Amino acid sequence: MKRAIDVQSAMEFSHQVTTVTAPAQGLITQFQYNLSVDTLTSIQTFICLLGLITNTINIKTFLAMRAFDDGVTLTFLILSVSDLCVCIASVANCICIFLVSLESKWLFKVTNDINFTNNDNKLGYLFPIEPRSIGIFCFTALHIFGLITILLTIYLAVARCLCVMYPLKFQNIITVRKTVFVSAMFFLSSFGIRIPLMAHYGVSYRFDPRINATRYRLSVHPNRRMITDAILDSVDTPAYLGAQVVLTVSIAIMARVLGAAAEFRSTASLPNGSNSDMNKSKNKLSTKDARIIKQLVLVSSIFIICNTPRIVTYCATSIEPEFAIGGRYQVLHRISLSTIGLFNTINSSVNIFVYFFYNSKFKNILTKVESAS
Repeated sequence: MKRAIDVQSAMEFSHQVTTVTAPAQGLITQFQYNLSVDTLTSIQTFICLLGLITNTINIKTFLAMRAFDDGVTLTFLILSVSDLCVCIASVANCICIFLVSLESKWLFKVTNDINFTNNDNKLGYLFPIEPRSIGIFCFTALHIFGLITILLTIYLAVARCLCVMYPLKFQNIITVRKTVFVSAMFFLSSFGIRIPLMAHYGVSYRFDPRINATRYRLSVHPNRRMITDAILDSVDTPAYLGAQVVLTVSIAIMARVLGAAAEFRSTASLPNGSNSDMNKSKNKLSTKDARIIKQLVLVSSIFIICNTPRIVTYCATSIEPEFAIGGRYQVLHRISLSTIGLFNTINSSVNIFVYFFYNSKFKNILTKVESAS
């Protein structure tokens, strides 16, 4: 699992920035690397802004649906809140990446100017606070809410699987009270796991020899790497790999149930008399359950697709040790990290389309809410 740790450790903010001074190693040139990361970051920023809008609409609509009266709807509401926080942290992270890139390119130009003197501290930086020092906290917040999104998605998928596999025993497993308790545990656990790591970061006013100037910079405790590796090895890596397996199995089970239900409805005949009304009632309930299952299948499928670049990066680093920060293929590795960030943002921004097309109540209320506003 050590190689997976290396991949996750490299995903810290300091390794995501575009810089013109980084050595070009691997199969592409420095220009191609800068262009790739700039493009991916620009796309991610656009999708983040889209996610801010879509998740705000989701939250507004779920509240109008009286989410606190239904456990499933409440879980979707909390998932939207978590996704909104992911998008906010992603936007802030992308802005910091852009500022670091801007300052790096500016500094590269200035240091090659014949009129530049190392004694002129005023030319040493563009911003009084090192953008990277802000970005590292944004990136940590991104990990916190990303983990919450994973746990909520697994909770929904596994609970619904139990409902369809053992309907009599787990019919009411997703209640409002359980959802509030489970979600609170997810939030507290995710934040609590990151507290030791964040306690080893700080911002202090000190000299930066890279730019020959003094400003507010990121301060890192020497034990930070040990804590980071412990968190990544025991929490993050198992969570992402486990989610891929659990959600894949859950999708297979729910897809089989949907197929069996569709086959039953196509072959069943309705008897006359009073039993007809009872069968219609059952069909109506099963149609509602089918829509919920379809939503969960699609939401889980989106997560699996968006999590695939991360899994591929794990595998590539395990197979090729040079595919890592500091290795021969570090440039390609950094591009893969930017790709992971892009797909994480997509996962947190597109669920509104699933809700709109597979939840008639959500669609109707959304239409009314937007029309009224």
